[in-house]
Amino acid sequence: MKKKKMKPWLKAILIFVAVNIVIALPLMGFIEVLVLKGKGHKPSDMDYRGYMEREYNVDMDAYEAKYQMKQIMIPSTKTEGYEIPVYIYQTDKDYEGFVVMSHGMNSNHEMICCEAEAFLKAGYNVISFDQRKCGLSTASYVSYGYYEGQDVLDVLNYALITQPEGNAVLWGQSMGGAAVENTMDEAAVKANVDYIVLDCPMGAMDELTGAPDIQNKAASIINKWMVGYNFDEQSPYEQIKENDIPVLLILAGKESVIPSESIEQIKEILTKAPGGCEVYTEENATHADVWTEDPEEYEERVDEFLK
Repeated sequence: MKKKKMKPWLKAILIFVAVNIVIALPLMGFIEVLVLKGKGHKPSDMDYRGYMEREYNVDMDAYEAKYQMKQIMIPSTKTEGYEIPVYIYQTDKDYEGFVVMSHGMNSNHEMICCEAEAFLKAGYNVISFDQRKCGLSTASYVSYGYYEGQDVLDVLNYALITQPEGNAVLWGQSMGGAAVENTMDEAAVKANVDYIVLDCPMGAMDELTGAPDIQNKAASIINKWMVGYNFDEQSPYEQIKENDIPVLLILAGKESVIPSESIEQIKEILTKAPGGCEVYTEENATHADVWTEDPEEYEERVDEFLK
């Protein structure tokens, strides 16, 4: 029997996909950006409490007792069957308001307890949560701020109902920064949030990968097919253009994770936006370690901004 020839257009597509996969395999950033459903290592497997004690001399048991930590699960309004692990800390100062805090990738809520204390000392209750595929989260993949932004909104709406009257603040670090950025054009944020703090925030995925345009386009299509969003939908730049809320942008002088083009893009857009942007750069700090480099300065900058 004569074999049936493959159609030319199908052959071209298969060659295109195969070539891109072969080229992309050595680029770990490109592989990671495909956001394949998680298998193997999960960040919650890591001993974050031990890490905080070894590296920062933070006794998490004492910390949680001091600020009367309460952990709850709240349902996601965007993802059916998914619940967001939320952690509430009570300030022991005169109450000024609350802050919703969104941590970065490969982390959890405990890893930002030092930055959280800057707000607690300023009189703000802290409502933090475990990002997707982090901590107690049952999600199987992260989405570089896309679905995480929807979680920020859910946590914000919960806080608006349950917290006493006062200022409302959003804080996001790294991927958590992209999550906050992705909410900045939302009605709930525009109507209720008084201040926003972005700590080494992430920008667009296609800048983060470091891959050529053709690979980013292929990855964007695959991403949409696998997890429901493409690179354009993840990019936060359109969402922050008309921001009218005051922003404190915290940057690391020795940043090596977020590409400089992303940082400059975020800085330029926010500076031109109606809400304005105050920039605090710690020259000797590395990515997401600004507090570590100078805790007193970090706390002073946050306190002054909120006042």
